[in-house]
Amino acid sequence: MLLHLLRRLFYAVVTFFGITLFVFALVHAVPGDPVRFHFSQVRPGATIDPEILEAIRAEYRLDEPVLTQYVVWLGRLVRLDFGRSYGSQRDVAATIAAKLPNTVLLNVAALLVALILALPIGIASAVTRRRWLDRGSAVLFILLYSLPNFWVGLLLIQFFSVKLGLLPLYGMSSVSADASTWAALMDRGSHLVLPVVTLAYAQLAIFARFSRSALLEVVRADFVLAARARGAGEMRVILHHAARNALMPLITLLGITIPYLISGSVVVERLFQWDGIGTLFFDAVLARDYPMVMALTVLTAFITLAAYALTDLLYALAEPRVRFVKEPR
Repeated sequence: MLLHLLRRLFYAVVTFFGITLFVFALVHAVPGDPVRFHFSQVRPGATIDPEILEAIRAEYRLDEPVLTQYVVWLGRLVRLDFGRSYGSQRDVAATIAAKLPNTVLLNVAALLVALILALPIGIASAVTRRRWLDRGSAVLFILLYSLPNFWVGLLLIQFFSVKLGLLPLYGMSSVSADASTWAALMDRGSHLVLPVVTLAYAQLAIFARFSRSALLEVVRADFVLAARARGAGEMRVILHHAARNALMPLITLLGITIPYLISGSVVVERLFQWDGIGTLFFDAVLARDYPMVMALTVLTAFITLAAYALTDLLYALAEPRVRFVKEPR
């Protein structure tokens, strides 16, 4: 078990540095000068003296080779020093820490909604296999999974916000919201509905179909047949014996879902003007804010690798046979 964890940790570290090197090179390969860009934002239409431009570039070490800049950045990363934003001049780590809870709230809510709705639907589809409920849900979920989330978000805004006026159009809170705790919670909840649905519907389809397939595999197992032979009721067989064992493969699926939600929240947060790290990432890329982009890349890579590592650990704990399977050389 210890050797298995050490091997996974080694793979995670190598992958992490590979991701950061690739993103660092990719960001610096994008055409445009960040110094000129931010100067044009501060003083539109003005020209900057070439000597001043070179002095600023030297201050941020942008005049050095990309590999040298990467080594310097790695040295600061070891000290957890992400620098200051080129645009706002604020500390990058403090800016991310202020917006991260908003993204966590959005992603956790979307994941819970997807799981709570998908598991009963998946179990019901497996129980009613090849009947109208199973076939209808299959068509519906395939359709949902194929729809791009930005398009679904625009449709939801058009219908529920513009036409019906039932839900807020964008943002995290209303300007005229009551300051009391209950009113503030209700206002935040109403702003959460559309972005959560936009982020959760594809995962709902995946979880539902995956849980259905897993349950259909388990119901053919010998221990399920033995439970029926002992006279256990059908609902007890499905919920107590089959479902508990069928849901174990969802551990693997959860590890894949977390990175998907984080990447998907970039589009969803921008669409609904949700003040999280997704919006921050989008704006930083457009502004060529290298320190902010790299800090967010480190955070995203860490969460993704941690999710995969946690998935391996939980699966090994849940399925003891995994601990003793030797990987091919």
